Amino acid sequence: MQILTSLTMWPAPPNSKSMKILGVDPGVNRVGYGLVEGSERSQTVLRSGAIVPAAGASYEKKILAIIEKFDVLMDETAPDIVAVEEIYLGKNVRIALKIGQVTGVIIGSAIRKGTGFCLLPAREIKQSITGQGSATKEQVQFMIEHMTGHKGFKSLDESDAVAAAVAYLHYKKEHDLLHSGQTGL
Repeated sequence: MQILTSLTMWPAPPNSKSMKILGVDPGVNRVGYGLVEGSERSQTVLRSGAIVPAAGASYEKKILAIIEKFDVLMDETAPDIVAVEEIYLGKNVRIALKIGQVTGVIIGSAIRKGTGFCLLPAREIKQSITGQGSATKEQVQFMIEHMTGHKGFKSLDESDAVAAAVAYLHYKKEHDLLHSGQTGL
């Protein structure tokens, strides 16, 4: 496992000019995702959406729905890597723990599919996209729309997921520069 600032990646990122990154914004009631293809300089949103378990379902049924739908999403998109927004401890510890469990489900799917993953702290994603670690979700969405030219986000969860994918590309460039002197992008 390699650590770059507080970015955690497994395994080491592939070296290629262009990549497909599946960004994920985990949640118990809604998991945003965004498939981005590109490099640090140019990104295209190929697909975005959300996995939304039934509102009245039990926690266990929600987790099962997320597992099943995320596995299908992995098969359909075949990403090079999965970039997951890492949960931070908020006001409600129980909710944070449940979101952490959803993050584990997503990581487990990536591992089962033989796909690398990385965890990016929300603050660092915001910093990478907007220049401010305390940016609002709306500010992140505005910048992601500007950076990618994609305007069709149905929710802030989708744009947050795309932001995770784009931030990964920025961190990959930094990782490559630190470890080889070349960007590989």
